[in-house]
Amino acid sequence: MNEKLTGNHIVILKSQMVLAAQEIEPLADDVLVRFRGTEIRVRVEEIVKIYATGKINQFPIDPGVLSTLATLEKGIADYEAAGGEQGRYTLCGASALALTIIPNRSTNDVDIVTAQPLDEFLSGKEEFHWDMEVEFMDEGLLRLMGDWGTRTSSAKGPMGREFRIMHPLDTMMQKMLRWDTERFEAKDMPDIDAIIEALHPSSETLRGMLCENPFRYAKASGPLAIATDAIESNTRLFLSRHLPSVSYESILVEASQKFAKKMERANLSLTPLNDVDLRTKITPVDMGMG
Repeated sequence: MNEKLTGNHIVILKSQMVLAAQEIEPLADDVLVRFRGTEIRVRVEEIVKIYATGKINQFPIDPGVLSTLATLEKGIADYEAAGGEQGRYTLCGASALALTIIPNRSTNDVDIVTAQPLDEFLSGKEEFHWDMEVEFMDEGLLRLMGDWGTRTSSAKGPMGREFRIMHPLDTMMQKMLRWDTERFEAKDMPDIDAIIEALHPSSETLRGMLCENPFRYAKASGPLAIATDAIESNTRLFLSRHLPSVSYESILVEASQKFAKKMERANLSLTPLNDVDLRTKITPVDMGMG
């Protein structure tokens, strides 16, 4: 390698480390890999391959997202090789938007939903290089969402592993669950505006998604009250911007009615259970000590 490379690239090393690069400068025996103000020096013989990254919707893909996904792929493979269960991994948040409808979306982290304790496995392992921070989210935290799992798309990472990608409209609904209302308004609302501008969902679609799960609006007391108050505040802000003719109160009513109709359509016929007295299920044992 004799000439400096500029533009978005990823660099694959013999150690399987993957580096994002916006500039690759050859020296006498080394190469300087620069990305977002950081600089890593690697030996020329350690480089296996350099890839120029492509585009989505005519916008360049952030090489940091790709290099971080490649590192995740290696981490998942090591986790499974160590006896961890195979699981599903779903990209959401800004990184999912960057890989679908808003490729020019700037992000400093990759959000991933997982049912596996991958974050615990990777914690403290120095052999993994992360160009971006990874935020792990347990699937249980999305229990207040609607049927988001049925609307995902799929994408293969740089190393070939398949990830699910949360639909942008579901990413929008997920963002409204944020507890920090100030961050929601400052950081998430611009993303939501961009999603709607890109996809032009109908008002019926937006309203339907808001009403998919009535439990997202359930009130809590004590320490969890801040969460339910934040969801209400976020939803009211969303409605004022994108469904101004729809009130928050009407969403509550419609969500409850739809849930009741689902239960009614199920036409459940359950056999009643008998009461049980656990005192009748224990018998003293004579130890012959009388």
